[in-house]
Amino acid sequence: MSTTSREIVIVGGGIIGSCTAYYLSQLAATRGVKATITLLEGSGIAAGASGKAGGLLAEDWHGASTSSLASLSYRLHSDLASSLSGPSRWGYRNLDTLSVSADLSPSQARARKSSVDARFDWLNKDALRETSQLGTKETTSQVHPRLFTEAMVEEAKKAGVKVVAATATGLKRTEAGGFTVLTEDQSFPATEVVVTAGPWTGRVLKQLGLKGGRASGIGGSRAHSVVLKTAEGRDLPAQALFTSIKEGRGMSEPEIYNRPDGTAYACGPTDSSPLPSLASEVKVDEQAITSIISQAGGLSPEYLAVNDGPHSATVVAKQACYLPVGSGDPVIGELEKGIYVGAGHSCWGITNGPGTGHCLAELILDGKVSSANIGRLGP
Repeated sequence: MSTTSREIVIVGGGIIGSCTAYYLSQLAATRGVKATITLLEGSGIAAGASGKAGGLLAEDWHGASTSSLASLSYRLHSDLASSLSGPSRWGYRNLDTLSVSADLSPSQARARKSSVDARFDWLNKDALRETSQLGTKETTSQVHPRLFTEAMVEEAKKAGVKVVAATATGLKRTEAGGFTVLTEDQSFPATEVVVTAGPWTGRVLKQLGLKGGRASGIGGSRAHSVVLKTAEGRDLPAQALFTSIKEGRGMSEPEIYNRPDGTAYACGPTDSSPLPSLASEVKVDEQAITSIISQAGGLSPEYLAVNDGPHSATVVAKQACYLPVGSGDPVIGELEKGIYVGAGHSCWGITNGPGTGHCLAELILDGKVSSANIGRLGP
């Protein structure tokens, strides 16, 4: 066992920070490294996009810079599900991912699709135009992001990770070359600091007085979503849909992810609403929510329509979150000696969460990343 004690403070309790805490605890035990790991989160675990995203996982939908990371992370998702009861704890399963175009405009001149694949029997056959397969059960799967993130924290805590409800407000450097992370009423000594604050990463780096390189530009883009519960006996197939819907003169592209608990997650486009100070302060635009509910119901009136009929779906959640954007590719690496960052994954944070956490753990404990090629993702 190494005689050098490490004190690692992680700032941000979304999927990236939670996976980093988990893999640091696992790898430290495997390598015989004494490590005190503290996870700081000001709004609650998975309070942002990690709790309100759709949860689609894709193995091979990624560009050259992130393909190695995504491949690792997809495998880690599968491994975690197998070893920690993922299907029952966080809804892990493989599923088909499909592309659907439909016409929901009131025009009476719409031409019905001549034949409809049995996989789309739950959809509005009169509105369907084109369908195709984007991913199979071998290449796409899903999790419930909040349940997954909470499970990672639970497992990390079992391994000794301390979770503190606090917001990092400052950073001091010690004469010994270490750091002290400050919150409103506490301080935490650290040999390493990891910033995994999602869309708040750019702000946190500035608050801590750190030069973040590409990570300094990370901000947020707001996205709305709803969760719909189908009526009893209306079982949804294991599918995720990427849609293109004509509505009068306009077009919309909601995404719909059916979950194993009998709900469907549906999300709409992003907007430029300013990023609030905390995840707990995110506001919901009711007009955006109404549009998503209408689109989902029009596409699947027998399963997802919210109305007065006997098979009406129920709205379980109306929500919004901010995707971490602004850095181009995600940023994973060491900003300066002892300071690390993992953020900027946009819509791929759920897919790449375990891989990012694993890579950061390797980089911190081993001084290099050996499980994936993230050479183009540095700060």
